[in-house]
Amino acid sequence: MFKDYQDIIETVCARFENIISPLDVLAWLDNFEESDKKKALIVLNSFEFFSIKSIIKEFNHGLLNILSDLPPITSIYLIPLGKIGKSGVAMAYYLKKTPAFSNNKRIEFIEENNFSALTDGCGIVIVDDFAGTGNSIIEFYNQFKTNLPDNHTVYALTTVYMGKAKINLEKSNIRVIGNERMPAFASRGSVFGYYPKMIAIRDFCFRYGNMLYPEHKYKEKKTAQHPLGYLNTQALIGFDHSIPNNTLPILWADCKIKGTNEYWVPLFPRRGNLLIEKSQKFKQSQYYWVNIVFKLGLNETLFEIKEKYNSDTIQLISMIYLKKKQKNPLAICQLLGLSLPEYDSIIEKGKNKSLFDSEGNLTKQAIHIFEEIQKKYRFQKELINDKLMIQEDILYIPKKFQGSS
Repeated sequence: MFKDYQDIIETVCARFENIISPLDVLAWLDNFEESDKKKALIVLNSFEFFSIKSIIKEFNHGLLNILSDLPPITSIYLIPLGKIGKSGVAMAYYLKKTPAFSNNKRIEFIEENNFSALTDGCGIVIVDDFAGTGNSIIEFYNQFKTNLPDNHTVYALTTVYMGKAKINLEKSNIRVIGNERMPAFASRGSVFGYYPKMIAIRDFCFRYGNMLYPEHKYKEKKTAQHPLGYLNTQALIGFDHSIPNNTLPILWADCKIKGTNEYWVPLFPRRGNLLIEKSQKFKQSQYYWVNIVFKLGLNETLFEIKEKYNSDTIQLISMIYLKKKQKNPLAICQLLGLSLPEYDSIIEKGKNKSLFDSEGNLTKQAIHIFEEIQKKYRFQKELINDKLMIQEDILYIPKKFQGSS
């Protein structure tokens, strides 16, 4: 399978900035029958991934649109959706990286739901990465709407939104900013092209999606999860930090396959315990890398012996490894169990040790440390293989050759 589609798989992984590997793709493809794997790759190739850089770029563009839409003296207040929960932290991180936010004193965050200081005629910007139906934004807005000045303008700033969300938000007098996308299987404008091809891919996605979230439960209103995504949204969108459940379930589901005791293997897991398991596996390697650094004397001028197992030492060495593997800040935070402010703090400590440059990228010294760790790892692996080799592996002399002794 990999040999047949190697170029496609590797190209897709590179386009997603290697947040998934070819092995991840192969494990996911094993969910499907052999005859359906090509269709699965067609779906994956049409999946739209937004990296941190692209999210920041889209948020910056959206903020500039809002600035131009409002009078020059209007104050603009940002409220990341889910501020109380987990997603708001990521939204705030992206916004603070935008030039539009950094260069405009008119724009500020509302801290701790403090609406008392808001000025009349202000602009309120609810920020979320994605709007599938718009319902989450509307419900969030309604929670604090009565605390806002009577004369205000409200926007929903997104990276991408579905047409259904735009309709619902406009009914609530919320103007949505972002990139509009059609449902994957829209009769016109489908990413899968002409109608017969689109129908074939839809039938494929529905058949496997129905094994995960049966349609009859959706029709009976026992669940809002449809075989083609939450409320049948049919999205094909994902982000560096998460994937919406509006997206086709075959990409993210990890539930039992209907009628079996087997679990679906997701390509982009949403459930926390799978992410925690991945983090725990990673942490098991951290002490190993620290040991190599100290054994090779790479710690000189960086860490004293007494600092060998300090959290700062472990985190800095782990950060070098992850950055060389092209992991983004949110993925690093997830694996190391850090908050974004803690991440920034470690970067500053690394800058002081000349491990990171002014942009937070690896210096030559840090890359040298990474390469030495890799060399030592490969050497030890070869050494173990040599020790496990038995004589029969080296030379086999048959007692008979073509029937003769």
